[in-house]
Amino acid sequence: MILSRVWYVLLGVAVAVALYIVYVAVGQYNRQTTLALREGLASDSQTVEWALKIDARRRIDALLVGSVDATLQQALIGANSAHEPRVPDKSKADAKKALATINENIPADWRDDALFAVDRDGQVVAEVGYDPAVGNDDFELGGYPAVNDALHGWLRDDIWSLGSKMYVVVARPVEYDVTQRPAGAIVGLKEVNKKFVEDLASRTRTNIVFYAAGKSVAGAAGVAGLDPEKLDAIGADLKNVDDKAYGDAGRTDARMLSDDLGATYARLPGDVWALGGGFAVLRAHTVLLGPMSFLSNADDKDKANVPWLVLVMTVLVAAVVGIGFTLLEHSSPLRELLSQGQRLKSGAMDRLQLARFRGLYRLAAQGINEGIEHAIEKGGGVTRKPADLEAILGPTPAQPSMSAFSFPNQENASPDFTALGPPVAPPPAPGRPLSPPGVSKSTPFVSVPAVPPAVPLSSGQPLPLPLAQPPPSSPRAAAPPLPPLHVPIQRGGLPTMPGVAPVEDEDATTVGAVPAELMAQATGDAKQPPDESAEWLGIFDDFVRTKRQCGEPVDGLTFAKFSQTLKKNRDALVQRHGCRRVRFSVYVKEGRASLKAVPIRD
Repeated sequence: MILSRVWYVLLGVAVAVALYIVYVAVGQYNRQTTLALREGLASDSQTVEWALKIDARRRIDALLVGSVDATLQQALIGANSAHEPRVPDKSKADAKKALATINENIPADWRDDALFAVDRDGQVVAEVGYDPAVGNDDFELGGYPAVNDALHGWLRDDIWSLGSKMYVVVARPVEYDVTQRPAGAIVGLKEVNKKFVEDLASRTRTNIVFYAAGKSVAGAAGVAGLDPEKLDAIGADLKNVDDKAYGDAGRTDARMLSDDLGATYARLPGDVWALGGGFAVLRAHTVLLGPMSFLSNADDKDKANVPWLVLVMTVLVAAVVGIGFTLLEHSSPLRELLSQGQRLKSGAMDRLQLARFRGLYRLAAQGINEGIEHAIEKGGGVTRKPADLEAILGPTPAQPSMSAFSFPNQENASPDFTALGPPVAPPPAPGRPLSPPGVSKSTPFVSVPAVPPAVPLSSGQPLPLPLAQPPPSSPRAAAPPLPPLHVPIQRGGLPTMPGVAPVEDEDATTVGAVPAELMAQATGDAKQPPDESAEWLGIFDDFVRTKRQCGEPVDGLTFAKFSQTLKKNRDALVQRHGCRRVRFSVYVKEGRASLKAVPIRD
């Protein structure tokens, strides 16, 4: 299940990385939107100031028709020439009629709500559209700086606060002779009401609120998406505005009225400055509270830009890979376990095939096989356990000992075969059995090649044992072959020969008959060794190496003894199970090297 687990880990890491990226994106988005809000509010404030100046300039230009109107000029000249403290009625009537005509000739976009005709002393000669001045002979405008400058020939604009209302004021001199002082001035007032602010907000694409004396005067939203009710937040925040920059530069830094609304305050120049009058620009601030806020703030256009095909393909690929790993590591071994379980139930097999399983399934199958063997043992049956060489051959001695498969230690004694007695005379005919004295015919014999008379050898000199006929090219080829010598086999010991005392050895292996292939090698008629010899030699090497790894002694263990043991077990398993061959393998059992035998029927 390693692939599936790795895949689950990778999916978990992918989800964690995606969440990490989203959370980082949320923080970056909030920071960037806050920076954009501050820069946008500063830009909106300057835009409104420029728009107010442009509006005032155009209104001053619109009053040009009044400053050159002859009727108004004569009415103002008549008011100035009168020596009475009151303005003559004729001058008032003529000036009022002229102001009405002038106001009608001004374009509607720049037409003022009220017009005043002022003489050189600042007295109001006539007015149109301003009801508080009607019937008030003491009403005069000469004390306002903008009117005073206009009476001296300057074009001026200002913002006044009259009563509870705010007005945009423009003043222009009325001149009739360039060599004379202006006869008076014409003054226009435009109320800062909802309509005025809506037009200004629409032209500047801003959200504006005008305020004076600590309360809101008028406001309008020129940007779609801002709730007009949020404009009322300006009135509640005005008492908290004491920014040093507001007093020095006439503009505050960006202020967060709420989590989703920011504003910047700017003071208006002119007469309203002393009353704390000004305007505020507002902008909505979009804040993401978490990863899911991206979805709640997205519109249809944002969702349409999502590459749905890529998302679907990603999901399908992830699902296919995950299902593939699950089938490979879970479903497939489970089906194999069920299949072998059914065959085991039907009797088609007597144990599970471990080679077809991996991981935990292999351990489970091995446990089932061991459970079956234990159940058979309890029932008195014969189990098929792996061959244990130690159980068959017995424990290997720590020091090498004399056996039928080894020669005496040459370092301790020199081989002297003369002590064996006189050489045995060759029999009269080759192959004819020789019955030594005292041996009955029932005693088994083996035929071995005749051995020439023993010659004393020095220590360390190899023993000549002619086991095969010399090749024809050899000088000895012409000599007749020695007849085979039939030697009786002593049960539980070494072969005996006449005149030779038997050698007793605890580790000697009883030999019932010499294998035919071994006799063929001894007589020179050897054929190619079977395929099992090379395989068993490799198993022998593995067994010796494993024993050394387990810390077990290997002295005295020879391939001859090892191969005889394998052959004995092979023949027994072939006869019991009717298989063609037996495959042996080395494994470690309880810290010791052991052999396992598996019948192969194919």
